[in-house]
Amino acid sequence: MSCIFLTGAGTAPQTDRQSDARERFIELDGEIQAIKEEVLEINREILLLEELSLYPHGQQLVVLVSVANNNPANPGSISLQLDGQTVSHHIYTGSEGAALQEGGVHRLYTGRLSDGKHELEVSVTGKQAGGRAFHQNRSVSITKAPGRKYMELHLGPRANTSEPGLTIREW
Repeated sequence: MSCIFLTGAGTAPQTDRQSDARERFIELDGEIQAIKEEVLEINREILLLEELSLYPHGQQLVVLVSVANNNPANPGSISLQLDGQTVSHHIYTGSEGAALQEGGVHRLYTGRLSDGKHELEVSVTGKQAGGRAFHQNRSVSITKAPGRKYMELHLGPRANTSEPGLTIREW
């Protein structure tokens, strides 16, 4: 019977190879993360260029939604019509409504609009503090001049009542 003795000397090359592989893996992971960040930045730039090509600044209409601070009403949905055609409809989730109540602003619509007179119609539904439903309709005539036009749909309390009110503001 013969005995074979193994020493630790045979395991050192294996450990070096494992260490080199780990270092290379960490290096590759860092390179992959850098590439991902570059791709995301390129994607952002492409989206901005697409928006500019679809909606040139001189012909843009931007409609924003805001809610007054401490407003007891929470929007459920908003529908926007421009010259009789529905151009946007959004149903708000609980977190979106909460973000609006905390001072957030939602871009409801960005689109191309020719210069001249137009009719903007807004329909808002939602719930008041006591859980009662509310519904508001507003219509306004706007005049689009050259350049970008901003409109704000502001949900807040009506004067002398606890009912929510919708105000349409031009910027």
